[in-house]
Amino acid sequence: METVAKDEGSVSLTIKKKVVDRSVRGRIDEFGKVLLPIILVASDGLEIEVEALINLQFGGALVIPEDLTAPLGWRCLGGRRVLQGSDTVRMNHYIGMMSLGGELKNVVVLGGAKTHPVLGQRLMAGRKLTIDFQQGLVVLE
Repeated sequence: METVAKDEGSVSLTIKKKVVDRSVRGRIDEFGKVLLPIILVASDGLEIEVEALINLQFGGALVIPEDLTAPLGWRCLGGRRVLQGSDTVRMNHYIGMMSLGGELKNVVVLGGAKTHPVLGQRLMAGRKLTIDFQQGLVVLE
């Protein structure tokens, strides 16, 4: 809690603002992949924590393995063509709910990552990302 006191003439006013820490601590694995924990929320409310690979070249929000979409019960919106490297591939896209640092968001998610979910620039916009390979530290504030 942060307390702010204001004196407006003869009336003293105290405003309490709740300071929310939205920072997320991740890790760098033995292969040098930068990973952050995220929570995927299934359609029945079940929360599943997974590690997502940070990809700063991906301008979207999130890509998850296709085999993870069925247990989540997320609604498929159909397929779309997506540029992946130098190839264009067809990927299903879904509406899903996820949490990154305690903040629940509805996001458009692509299905098709092969191993780890992939976290893109859209979910990190407006936040500070610190990666320290020497210390093995990853923090998204």
